[in-house]
Amino acid sequence: MPAALLATTVICAALLAAVLPTARHRIQQYRAEHARRTAAEHRRRQLLNATDWAISTAVRDCWSRQVDDWRAPRIMLISVEDVLHRAEADFNLHISREEARTVLRERLEHRGHLHTTLVTDDHDQPPG
Repeated sequence: MPAALLATTVICAALLAAVLPTARHRIQQYRAEHARRTAAEHRRRQLLNATDWAISTAVRDCWSRQVDDWRAPRIMLISVEDVLHRAEADFNLHISREEARTVLRERLEHRGHLHTTLVTDDHDQPPG
């Protein structure tokens, strides 16, 4: 009986030694991929928050401007620079103008501001 137990222990140790490096490698791959995915999601959320904050500031400025004729449409002024400034100042994000322009357009559409009187420096507007 002790010889059979010893043989089983040796076999288990050999199998563990053979499997352990592969399992460790897969665990490291999973952790690295999870860390990359989490960092990308965090960055995306921060960029959305910076964009929303810039839009909210533009809306607040729009409503705080003095108007002479109450029937005149309120004009919201927002630029890609506003988004870049918010992202860098508030979240320390360094993003490209193209990325800021894309996110600004998405958030304006999401919040329903594309169908209002809007002035932006986004000159690549789709036709229609």
